[in-house]
Amino acid sequence: MLPAMLPAMPSRFGRLFAKPASRDDARGRRFVVVIECLLNQNARDRGAAAYPAVNDAVVALCALHGVGLLQLPCPEIRFLGPDRARPPGIRIRDRLDTPAGRQCCREISDEMVGRVRGYLAQDVELLAILGGNPESPGCAVHPVGSDAEAPDARSGILMQTLAEALEAASIRVPFRGIRDCRPEWLEEDLRWLEERFRP
Repeated sequence: MLPAMLPAMPSRFGRLFAKPASRDDARGRRFVVVIECLLNQNARDRGAAAYPAVNDAVVALCALHGVGLLQLPCPEIRFLGPDRARPPGIRIRDRLDTPAGRQCCREISDEMVGRVRGYLAQDVELLAILGGNPESPGCAVHPVGSDAEAPDARSGILMQTLAEALEAASIRVPFRGIRDCRPEWLEEDLRWLEERFRP
């Protein structure tokens, strides 16, 4: 059904559906790891979504530059369920920042490092880890001192454990929060991302 719809698509989508120049291997050989809610806003807690479906600015930028997206599972949903069940008065971060919550985040991180290693072994370049908004319990990215590309202790629990797992695997990659809670922050983050995508 999709091919039949393509002729009716506006010309601005032409590049997204263009055939690759080479038939031997059309892969762009570059990718980013993105948190689940950038690709599915339904994964966000009630009231936290910035878009009805996806962060289309990030997806469009990746498509425009031929950069793939590897989805990182939501630690809140994995650990607490879609409703983020917890006793009244207990914050989501308080639940994630427990031995069991951190173990859940370590399992996600170890799984992701395995996936990343597989791509790297195929000469596919990892450009960035894209986290979330500053208040995200699992996925916020706050920089360490002058190193604006590594998460610190204020960062989300998953971002902390993922940084540790990547470091243990000797994989160096910048982390960046995609802060779509404020338009001016999102614009700044998209400019940073576009710079990362330039050859």
